[in-house]
Amino acid sequence: MLDIHPDMLAQCIDIMDLTNVLCEHPRLQLEHTSLLLVTDGQATLSMNGWEEHMVYGHVIVVEKGSVIQLIDTYHKDFSGYFISFQMYDIQTNTPCMYRVNTQAGYAVQKIPETILSDTRIAFHKAAAADELSVTMKQFILYNLLKELKEERRPEEFTLGERLARTVVHMQQKYNQSITREELAAIAGYSPAYYSRQFMQLYGKTPMEYLIRYRIFRAQEMLLNTGDLSKNVAKKTGFDDAQYFNRQFKRFVGKAPKQFMQSIADYRICFLSSAHAEIAIGLGVIPHGVTVISSLTPKYQQDMFQQYGVSLIEMPQYVFQPDRIAQIQPDLIIGEHLTEEMKQHLRAVAPVITNLPPDLNSLIHYFGQLLNRQKQASELIQELDEQVYALKNKIDSHIKGEPTVLYLRVEESGYRYVGESSCDMAILLHKELGLHIPETFQTNKRSFNICSLLQLAEANPAYLFVEKRIMDYYSADLSLVNLQGSEQWGCLDAVTNNRVFYVDTGLWINNCSVFGKRKIMQQIEQAMLGS
Repeated sequence: MLDIHPDMLAQCIDIMDLTNVLCEHPRLQLEHTSLLLVTDGQATLSMNGWEEHMVYGHVIVVEKGSVIQLIDTYHKDFSGYFISFQMYDIQTNTPCMYRVNTQAGYAVQKIPETILSDTRIAFHKAAAADELSVTMKQFILYNLLKELKEERRPEEFTLGERLARTVVHMQQKYNQSITREELAAIAGYSPAYYSRQFMQLYGKTPMEYLIRYRIFRAQEMLLNTGDLSKNVAKKTGFDDAQYFNRQFKRFVGKAPKQFMQSIADYRICFLSSAHAEIAIGLGVIPHGVTVISSLTPKYQQDMFQQYGVSLIEMPQYVFQPDRIAQIQPDLIIGEHLTEEMKQHLRAVAPVITNLPPDLNSLIHYFGQLLNRQKQASELIQELDEQVYALKNKIDSHIKGEPTVLYLRVEESGYRYVGESSCDMAILLHKELGLHIPETFQTNKRSFNICSLLQLAEANPAYLFVEKRIMDYYSADLSLVNLQGSEQWGCLDAVTNNRVFYVDTGLWINNCSVFGKRKIMQQIEQAMLGS
């Protein structure tokens, strides 16, 4: 992956807030080789024209001259650090290029939690001192660089790794002609030996694995494009449309047309509890759903238990595809997946992603997918009527145009939620018409850093405070510091007893068809006392 010579020295040039850099420079061309470290949340970037989804714990090394763009505007809690550096040749004492041995000009690495923790501690110490010393910058840079692994030679691979390389080849070239002999050559074995070892490890022959993988991709294409089955057959590596139809029915149980009309009958695993809520609201019971225990509201746990939905508990920002494979889903629906995640899941079942960002569009989309269009329209209308009723109550009881702010308390500080950044924010500021303070009307689609001075300047009349819940961090100290600050006691919302504490799992993660109603109930109780 990386080309590092022992006679080279890395010098840190600068360390900046990653979110600020990307927001201030919509199209950033790097003047120096850089590391992008994600310390929270997730976002999708375009790097040299390649799309890459970054999540907590990722570090990406990007060559000088590369072009980076933030393309996921709903990046919510995404944050991290932008670390630029220069390489020097010790022998000649001259600058030299740091090469990434990939076609894209960048490489992604997941770093251990211990390294991420050490790096965060270093940043916090530096923040206490108001600046990063040269020594601290160098420590942070080298602490990350040593985790970037060099590419191994093929002869160093184990048997399992050699077989895995052939699987990757099938996944990348499934739409082309592939033979057993070709796969065996990639593994470095004879065709007969390769087939025996593959069968022993994967439980099926290489060709059977390939056909199954092609059928999964065909299912995705049918659902995403609605293309004719004969065209889908060609695009997924089948030269004979009749043979494709036979194989499709053998694996799926129905012909392509019947499959598309009966998605609700299949075992669907949702990677978002908010999406699973929508399915239940449409009368379709999910087969399974991934959940984070600390972020799953009780009403939702009870609902999933009532309908017999298999709960796949996972730690936050930790991906465990084997847990999903265990429930044997027929279809996986999720969003914000890295290429590595997609690669794992696409070997398990068809994967649907790139979903609409807002709730009403999602309801409409799932209504089409699950053949529940009438139910979707009724559900949207029902939610709209409830929003309208609450808006009328607020307008009749609260005179003028008081400002409302949603403040997120995190381990490292505070953020205000932009008025179009998520479904909850859209509910507050767009649908209910509650005005965000004028000073915070920029960066509408982001979760934005907020200092205590900025909070005092905004001085909202109503304040919703979320002490963020995370598996790895605690916001307790930040909340204590907020409530003990000079600025806090001077806020209108504080002096008039209009501060309301809300839950991360409900307000941020599950403003869905049932969660949205819960949020509206809490808004009504908070602002109207009813």
